[in-house]
Amino acid sequence: MQTRYQYGTLTLRKRKAGPDVWQWRYMEAGRRKSVLIGTTERLPNKAAAIRALESRRVKLNADNPQTPFRTITVSALIDRYVAEELDRVRHDTQVSYRSFLNKWIRPKWGSVVLAEVKTVPVEGWLAAIPRSPQTRGHIRNMFHVLFQSAMRWDLTDRNPISLVRQSTARRTIPRILTPKEFKALLKELTEPYRTMVLVAGCLGLRASELMGLQWGDVDWDNLTVFIRRSASGKHVYDTKTEQSSKPVPLDPSLAEVLLRHKENSKYKNSSDFVFAGDSGQPRWRGILFADHIKPASEKAGIGKLGWHTFRHSFSTLLHGLGTDLAVQKELLRHADIKTTMNVYTQAMAPAKRKAIRKLTQKLLEA
Repeated sequence: MQTRYQYGTLTLRKRKAGPDVWQWRYMEAGRRKSVLIGTTERLPNKAAAIRALESRRVKLNADNPQTPFRTITVSALIDRYVAEELDRVRHDTQVSYRSFLNKWIRPKWGSVVLAEVKTVPVEGWLAAIPRSPQTRGHIRNMFHVLFQSAMRWDLTDRNPISLVRQSTARRTIPRILTPKEFKALLKELTEPYRTMVLVAGCLGLRASELMGLQWGDVDWDNLTVFIRRSASGKHVYDTKTEQSSKPVPLDPSLAEVLLRHKENSKYKNSSDFVFAGDSGQPRWRGILFADHIKPASEKAGIGKLGWHTFRHSFSTLLHGLGTDLAVQKELLRHADIKTTMNVYTQAMAPAKRKAIRKLTQKLLEA
């Protein structure tokens, strides 16, 4: 183990053709090494080059007991987190994380050393961000994850974000469709989008679960749908949580709709996606929604909605039909009991099937 902290040597390397480059030389395992940090077009001065190599320097000295923690910036921490941790989460989650890091956290706190990040200033900064409380809560949680990683890497011994108070309460109540509005939307949709929305509304599936549904997940004999995966574009994952993978009852009326859809589908094998695109792969839910469902909602005159509107409507309609809270929790497949109003008991299968039957009939016969 090296006992001396390595800063290395940063020099500007002249080139006959093209822009000059910044070169960093350092020692590792007794050998001299060098790496090109970037061109002067991207890093116009030495200060910019130093910031760019900071995460490399931190990683090089990770096991050094003399590492000067008070010189490590949030920007360096972000770079190391992106390099070593970001690929551990799902692709769509990575996109959100990068947005929080690059749009909000790095511009404000990137040049600040970890030791100077304080709880109260972070609270004030979050409060001033012109976004919803829920989005500000996500940004706060991302900052918290960064510091948790810093603690795991022994870059700091505290997480100032743990004490940051940030409400995630919604500004507005989520949009809910009435059965009448749901039927008006279906009327304006063509296949297969009509069937997609019908399945989303009658089973309360998340959009990624709907896109990841395969024919082999449908047990026609026992009228049950198994939620085994989720899909985001070309990326296919396991379900969000263990609770999410629980089976869902399939009403006979909806089963008939699905069977008709299968008859007209190009892809019918058990491993084929129920709502496959032309290539046989899962559809891109964002593009699909913008091109087909949003225009249909505008034509139906029911206003703004999103994919999660169908899940919210599913939950609200279950409640309105007098469904037991335990049954609601099971049908929504929530991992946290508090998410479904502090449910504390498991629902029996007959009760779940009865609830789905009532809800499906309500939507089909609106």
